[in-house]
Amino acid sequence: MITPVAHLDEFQARRSQTSRRSRSAGHQESLRHGRAMHLLDIENLVGTSGPTTREVEEVMMMYDAVVPIGERDHYMVAVNPAALVAVGVAFPGGRLLTRPGPDGADRALGEAAYHDRIDLRFERVVIGSGDGYFVDLAHWLREAGLHVIVVSRPGSLSRRLSAAATEAICLEPATQHAA
Repeated sequence: MITPVAHLDEFQARRSQTSRRSRSAGHQESLRHGRAMHLLDIENLVGTSGPTTREVEEVMMMYDAVVPIGERDHYMVAVNPAALVAVGVAFPGGRLLTRPGPDGADRALGEAAYHDRIDLRFERVVIGSGDGYFVDLAHWLREAGLHVIVVSRPGSLSRRLSAAATEAICLEPATQHAA
């Protein structure tokens, strides 16, 4: 037989656990609301494994023109070690990742996204790459309820990545109008 005191203690313990879960879910939702993580494979966006600071800045001007960017957004930018300084100059305040070898930048972005549990902290994720490497990441994020946008250069978007994303945007160079 459960004594009233034991029953009350059990009730309060369950209520406390439920309350913590509710607060945790509410806190998690407030962390995500209105925030985006931009995962940028900058070499893929620029179209070269040795991007210059100027090339990165030009691509980011196009990116800024087509991608909604909020004041609470975060950036993770990956590049091979040889281009780290040039890219770093173009991204003050962004989180820079580097890894040598084939798909090194892709692997660095993917591992950081999973490890940092961006699915819990952001409402949207923008994958700046057309590389099919990011298909599984896009699926994982969509299953977690995030809006996944893929941004890529014309003609370099993997069909599988496009299908895995919520939305795909093509970076088009600004055209100059004749006077």
